[in-house]
Amino acid sequence: MSELPALLATTIAWMSRLAALAAAINAIELLAMRHTMADGGIWRAPLLTSSWGAWRVLLGARAFTVVLVTQLAMAVILAAVPGTALGCIAAAALAFTSWLSALRFRGNVNGGSDAMLFTVLGGLAVAQLPNVASVVHEAGVLYVAAQLTLSYVRAGIVKAKERSWWTGHALAAFLALPAYGVPAWVPRRMPNDRIPLRIASAGLIGFECLAPVAWLDPIACIVVIAMALTFHITTAALFGLNRFLLAWSAALPSLWYAVHRVG
Repeated sequence: MSELPALLATTIAWMSRLAALAAAINAIELLAMRHTMADGGIWRAPLLTSSWGAWRVLLGARAFTVVLVTQLAMAVILAAVPGTALGCIAAAALAFTSWLSALRFRGNVNGGSDAMLFTVLGGLAVAQLPNVASVVHEAGVLYVAAQLTLSYVRAGIVKAKERSWWTGHALAAFLALPAYGVPAWVPRRMPNDRIPLRIASAGLIGFECLAPVAWLDPIACIVVIAMALTFHITTAALFGLNRFLLAWSAALPSLWYAVHRVG
């Protein structure tokens, strides 16, 4: 692979390491629950094979365990040699194993976080292609930055259209859902003083809708990245959404490259 510009190489390296961490943890989590994929488990093959097609040879309980172990190995390689042809192969292989996971479970295992990680890995595969022009490598990183920005803007617009988000009721409803395992110290009911929830909701909507300003100015980009990390760390702490934190963290370095390349 030809020598990459310093900022592009650094961006790819950070994205690769963070994406590798996310993919490794995803694999470890699924390996830990592999008993659910065995005979008698809730994810046993007979319940799902109708949607696997020709890929069923890779998705049975034993074969899928091999896939997950391979995912772990590829994650180590991607973290160890970012920006190389081997890194390209590892990123592509991780994208493939992520797709296989989605196929096995009839959809993303963890919703948008798995989709974002797939996007990052696909972008990294392109960004590390050997024997291509640097503009192709840039395109891989900028594609991730564009998808990342769109993910925030779309979520912000959806929330902005709902009155319940402006009043704080939507946020309170999420906090009250038992499935998320919100810490006991967090109130489960809409408090009499709704101002904190309204401020938090409005701040979230503003951050998501204004995410594109990260492309315009380095200082604005730092602010957006800081707010994004704060948001994802908070949701991981409150709702246990660790995969979202890892997947979006892997994408965030692309914004820093975008503002220097486009802004």
